[in-house]
Formats: sequence, structure tokens, C-alpha cells
Amino acid sequence: MNDADSTSETIEVHRDVSSAGVRLRCTEWRTLDDGLDKPAIIALPGVLSPRHSFAEVARSLADEFRVFAVDLPGFGESEKHSPTRYNYSIPSFMEAIADLFGGLSIPQAHVLGHGVGGAVALKLGAHHPELVRRIALIAPLVHPPRLPLGHQLLLAPVLGGLFFQQLLGKSWFFRIYRARVNPHVRADDLAGYYESLSSPPTRAALLATLRGCTDGSSLIADCRRVRAPSLILWGLEDRLMPIEMGRQLSREMPQAGLELLPSFHAPHEELPLATARVLADFFSGRRAGFGD
Repeated sequence: MNDADSTSETIEVHRDVSSAGVRLRCTEWRTLDDGLDKPAIIALPGVLSPRHSFAEVARSLADEFRVFAVDLPGFGESEKHSPTRYNYSIPSFMEAIADLFGGLSIPQAHVLGHGVGGAVALKLGAHHPELVRRIALIAPLVHPPRLPLGHQLLLAPVLGGLFFQQLLGKSWFFRIYRARVNPHVRADDLAGYYESLSSPPTRAALLATLRGCTDGSSLIADCRRVRAPSLILWGLEDRLMPIEMGRQLSREMPQAGLELLPSFHAPHEELPLATARVLADFFSGRRAGFGD
């Protein structure tokens, strides 16, 4: 299924792609004239915001690249299987994205990921190096933050299901997103993010995913398996995953570049033009990274 919206020389194309047994919803941004001949970027969002959180960055990158933003399985407009049918985990997400390359007829691409999407991008680079040209990681969830006891209880079998299915309201989500992710987020964007998480199947997927992300040991091991040129981006004021986590990750990927931005947890939302400039320089080879 395809539909396109063109208001300038950059067009936006939406499509569904069957990948590893799940339907993924993708949006592509490219220029109308020669966009199909440009290098591709696969952009993977976190679990609290859908693929359109990359829209402003993607439009800025479209002069040089084809940008595909993808909702992970269970999130946004992608298919939402029950956790009893689908294993909501970083390895499963990685295999779905690896299979997506064939569905999009892309032999290789640069990969960009934020939060959980960054963890998926890292694992993809470690286990499918033939698909990945360069990797940019925005505050990837490699070292899960230590949760207070009250937050840990929200992942417990009974209480977690009750909270995520019935008690996670709009005001709580707005407050947490502005306090921990992006205090400058526009109200209409935030309402769209909440709407994307409001269905019971998505909330079940969110709970299952968060439960599966409590141990980052395999991702830490993957850090040294990545051979693609790599760049880590982190917000200096990140309140969800403090900058110390970024510095720790840069020590575990010692030849990866580390770019610190004057933002909170989502620089691609807060500073889209500055973030796009950094990414354009890196993906085009104008700045170095791991393996250069």
C-alpha cells in the first residue's frame, strides 16, 4: 500500500512491508527528481515516539539521501501481534529490520537509531554487517538505567499489566515525556505520540519490550563486534539516560565518534537542523567514525 504527499521537491511516501512475519509501516523522504539514486538511511525510533519523530531531520537529509523511518513491530502503525505470538525483544526487532532491506530492495544502508531503535541498530551492525554502511546511535538503550523500586514494580507481571493497560493516562505520559525526553516538544506532536501508544495491543507490546530490555549484557558484547563506521550522539542535558551513559558507551566503542549536543534525550526532535548537519557530515563521509 503506497500513498504520497508532495508539497515541495521533497516527497513523503508511506508503505507497508511484510518483514520476518510482521507488517512494518515505513515512511520514505526523498527528492522528486533524483532521489532514487541516493544512498539510503534506515531510521529506527524509540518506543515512546513513532517514526514521524524523525520527520524534520529526514526532510533536511533528503537532499543527499533517501530516508526511511520505520515503526518497530508492535508500535506506531506497524502490526501488533500479541506477546504470546511475537517475541518483543531487540534480537527479534533486529531480524525484522534485516529482512526489511529485501522488502525495500535496498542492498545496503546507513542506519540511524534512537533509544530502543539505537539498540536495534547496534545489534544489526554487529550481526548483519553486510547490510550496514554506517551507524549513528542517538542515546541508544545499551545500558538500561537503574529504575527506582516503584518503577521496577511497574514491570511486574500483574501490576505492570494493570498499569500499562489501564492506568497510563495522557496527563501522566505528557508529564513524563516533557520531564525526561523533550521538554520543548510541541503539544500536537505529543498528542500524536500518546495516540500511537493508546491501543491495548501497543501497550502490551510496550510492556513486553521494556521487560526484555532490562539486561544489556549482549548489547555490550555487540559493541566490539561492530565494524561499520559509527557515531554516538548524546544530549548534554539528557534526564532519561544521563551523559555518563554516553561516555561509558564511547569507552566500549573506543573508535566510535562521540558528538555531544545541547539537548535533552531527543536531539533529533529538539535540534533537528543541528542534528541533521551532524548526520549528513557523518553519513557522507565528511567526518570520521569507527573504521575510517
